[in-house]
Amino acid sequence: MNTELLDSNNSGNGRPDPQSDDVARLVGASKIFGEDDAAVTALDDVTIGFRRREFTAVMGPSGSGKSTLMYCQSGLDRLTSGHAYIGDVDVSTLTDQELSVLRRSKLGFIFQSFHLVPALSAKENITLPVDLDSGAEVDEEFLAELTDVLGIANRMENRPSQLSGGQRQRVAVARAMIPRPDVIFADEPTGALDSKTSGELLTYLRQAVDELGQTIVMVTHDAVAASHCDRVIYVQDGRLVGEALHPTVDDVLDKIRELS
Repeated sequence: MNTELLDSNNSGNGRPDPQSDDVARLVGASKIFGEDDAAVTALDDVTIGFRRREFTAVMGPSGSGKSTLMYCQSGLDRLTSGHAYIGDVDVSTLTDQELSVLRRSKLGFIFQSFHLVPALSAKENITLPVDLDSGAEVDEEFLAELTDVLGIANRMENRPSQLSGGQRQRVAVARAMIPRPDVIFADEPTGALDSKTSGELLTYLRQAVDELGQTIVMVTHDAVAASHCDRVIYVQDGRLVGEALHPTVDDVLDKIRELS
């Protein structure tokens, strides 16, 4: 395992490196909830980049700031100070409407609770982000490739209530991928799944990176899930405290025990 501490205080000039292969980046990012004596610092001057075609896990104890990091990086929440970039776009400066357009066209999201629309078929749920994007058309060839890789090609006409938990999660994964986003953010995607279905989903996410060139940032507490990733970053008390490349399950467990 290659482990090194990250320097989260190096905020540079507040702009992304034009030579960087980062598809997303936080620069000097801080997030404070509440005010005065009730203020809680969830992110504390964090600088981190997420590289193209890489599968990254974000880990840390409960309340460490890992989900806040993902939400601020993706524009689902706003920073108190600092910058959050998607490519060369500083999402910190966008209006709510501009953020909505960027998330729909550039980002994909996978949540633990799936967030599928009950009245729509699996296919309609998958293509929803494209259908909502005015002027965009579904790439039927890519849709067929996605659903084949995910093993749900024969369930396209079924509604969510007619699918197993694992099938619903795979529909959610396909929905996140269909716009060909610059990056997919996954928040505890295996948290509601049994070990077999969880393993299958992680295999699909790994394939998405290796075979489809996707970039994935995944918040997880699961050492097995993290071991599928190219890189794991560790968060504690709102700060970055370590990074590991291609860790084993034991490597991750050792680091989590160290932080607990």
